[in-house]
Amino acid sequence: MCGRYTFTFDAGSLAEAFGLVPPGFTIVKGYNIAPGQHIVIVRPEGGQRVADVAFWGLIPGWVKDPNTFSKPINARGETLTEKATFRTAFKRKRCLIPASGFYEWKAGGNGKQPFYIHPTGGHLFAFAGLMEDWQGPNGEMMVSACIITTEPNALMAGLHDRMPVILPRGAWGLWLDPAAQVREVQPLLVPCPAESMALHPVSAAVGNVRNDGPELILPVA
Repeated sequence: MCGRYTFTFDAGSLAEAFGLVPPGFTIVKGYNIAPGQHIVIVRPEGGQRVADVAFWGLIPGWVKDPNTFSKPINARGETLTEKATFRTAFKRKRCLIPASGFYEWKAGGNGKQPFYIHPTGGHLFAFAGLMEDWQGPNGEMMVSACIITTEPNALMAGLHDRMPVILPRGAWGLWLDPAAQVREVQPLLVPCPAESMALHPVSAAVGNVRNDGPELILPVA
């Protein structure tokens, strides 16, 4: 799964990386982004890519009351077409979720050790995501999103049995194309190459969502 990640871009670097107009909202960096918070997504609009803010926890349009809905933060790539929660979004509302890195915990004799996983070569991660636009009975609107997961690559297999789908730059256009069919984008939902990422152990402080800062990604012994 993917339950915590980092986002350390400013508006200019985000726009340059994804080929979009700089967003008109304030970009807030985060070193401990958690479910239930608002996150930055990249979505298609009018044939272009735009940045938007979404609640991390998907709320399908057919939900009557978001307060009583589970709001999944992850979606298994293998079963997207089988689940009513994800089926419509997978067909028509795909997005990218930019990340500088993410965290995973490895179980051990002394409890769980958190690790920070980051791209090699100073690049970025673009998680495959799904988004929804929920409208309430009084006209209130909420954009929400979740991260698609897949089986682990060789590097991640030692930590967890799932990992986020990380799309290569060359696949972004197809993934964001609302006209692309499910059969065209389904093959993209595979583990990224292990050599495209690196990892190291970090402080247990990341386990507390109130902690946030660059010290969280520093290696520990």
